[in-house]
Amino acid sequence: MNPSVDLFGTTDHLVIDAKTRCRESSREPGGGGINVARNLAMLGHGVHTVFPAGGGNGQLLETLLCRESIPYESICVANETRQNLALTETATGRMVHLVFPGAALTRDEWQSCDAAIQRAMARAPYLVLSGSLPPGAPEDLYARLTEAAKAHAIRVVLDTSGAPLAAAVGRGVHLIKLNRKELAQLGYTGDWTPESQLEAMAQMVQEGAADNLVVTQGDQGALLATSAGGRFRAVPPPVTVVSHVGAGDSFVALMVHSLIRQAPMADALAQGVAGAAAAISTDGNRIRDRFHIESLLNNVSC
Repeated sequence: MNPSVDLFGTTDHLVIDAKTRCRESSREPGGGGINVARNLAMLGHGVHTVFPAGGGNGQLLETLLCRESIPYESICVANETRQNLALTETATGRMVHLVFPGAALTRDEWQSCDAAIQRAMARAPYLVLSGSLPPGAPEDLYARLTEAAKAHAIRVVLDTSGAPLAAAVGRGVHLIKLNRKELAQLGYTGDWTPESQLEAMAQMVQEGAADNLVVTQGDQGALLATSAGGRFRAVPPPVTVVSHVGAGDSFVALMVHSLIRQAPMADALAQGVAGAAAAISTDGNRIRDRFHIESLLNNVSC
């Protein structure tokens, strides 16, 4: 719902209050749902992504997706699709990731997106709602889509934050993926030990927040509480960080990949952690090689 063209570049040194000379390395399709779809397509799954597109950046986004043979339906909108920037300082390896709010949608535009998503999801076992909502879209749009999907026995995977997250909690989501900040947004005030988080997550699941709840922990992996009473932790092997852009989207894609194959939830968690590690150790905003995932998966502790 809030796509982007992601521009990646490098510079020898990042200079504040003066020109920083940069080298462009790539432009890639971006946004949470689009990144999830690209990773799932790489793994051999049929996907269909729906998004608003406007202006020259919207046309470029469509071109980039066509180059990757990603099926999509774009809704033409008046405002320009956003462009985000990820700049790596080669002297230190540090990355600056500049993310903009996205093109504001009119009522007719977001309603067209809503209708297109509902048409598309009728053909799918899973609906992934990932990323922020653009300005102008109602905060409960993901909640509405979740209820529509549930009415047709379609499982929803949600990865968002703030008001759209709060609105969707308790509405029938199959899997919600959070980070620590988002867990705190839902009222968590405990310490950050795995045991304390898992206790709170299990309580939230029991109270109906979602069927399954995941909280990612950065380089410490991820935690999972399930409606069946399971509590799991998965820790990745150490990797060299190349780009953190899209790591969470890769995590979601690998979990969905496993769920489609009806793998146990603990196995899906391990796959997600391996997918995030693969993305972080790769340039750009997605995983390039499925064999990279498999090599990392062998070293995930779960």
